[in-house]
Amino acid sequence: MRTGFVCAALVAAIGVCVPATAAQQLITFTGFAGVSPSGTPIAALQQFAGVTVVGAFLVDTAAASQQLTGPVGGQGESALLTGAVLGGQIDLFGTNGPVTLLRTGNDFGNIFTVNNGGVGGNPNNRLDQMGYTTGSRLVLGSLLQPYEINGSMLPPDLFIGSLFFGRTLQGPLANPPAMITDVTTRDFAGVLTGPLGTPLFLNIVFRQGNPLINGTLAGLPLQAVGVGNLQLNIINIGGAVPEPSSWAMLIIGLGLVGATLRRRRGMAAT
Repeated sequence: MRTGFVCAALVAAIGVCVPATAAQQLITFTGFAGVSPSGTPIAALQQFAGVTVVGAFLVDTAAASQQLTGPVGGQGESALLTGAVLGGQIDLFGTNGPVTLLRTGNDFGNIFTVNNGGVGGNPNNRLDQMGYTTGSRLVLGSLLQPYEINGSMLPPDLFIGSLFFGRTLQGPLANPPAMITDVTTRDFAGVLTGPLGTPLFLNIVFRQGNPLINGTLAGLPLQAVGVGNLQLNIINIGGAVPEPSSWAMLIIGLGLVGATLRRRRGMAAT
């Protein structure tokens, strides 16, 4: 019941923006984090093992610009929807306190689509994929980060190297069922909720250090936080990009979801 009220609050938060200009979708989710093994483990990330994660993305694929980007892995086709993701926030309820990842203006908001992009010998036989993908970039001696990290007294040199939220389709190349029948599809929500494909997942790769020292991101310690068991909710709305005050309301709503999940999890454990 509480989750339903929070979702309604999220819609209200988006609705306080300027009058509706296009069809948009508010994609909210909850899940549980896992810290992947790494040859260069980052101590500050260990607090996220098994904790609750909540998040939201504001998406408008119809307004995005689309570019065909050629074969992936030597065959198939792919396309990039630039500007499809208008806003984003992820809250991780770490054991040392909550951590908020808030989308910055450095993020192009790309959704990447791959149709039949797998090749023989690929260990997971990936065929189709669609997801929100972003990462840090070095531009003219500056590190442009897609998400700002706040909370839990994290080290100041910790940043998000890359992020992927979406689904893939696995199966034999000889008989590929279609999760994405046309690489130019803009139906991101349909792919996320469709009957085919692997479970929905969110993967966040953190890096630590100063890439400006050697002018490259490569070589910095990295470790991934994966989010699984994702429960998805998609709300069709209309409007422009939310104002900062609207995202503040969104933060409150997501916090209520996370607090509720943590209480339920604690009761279940006892």
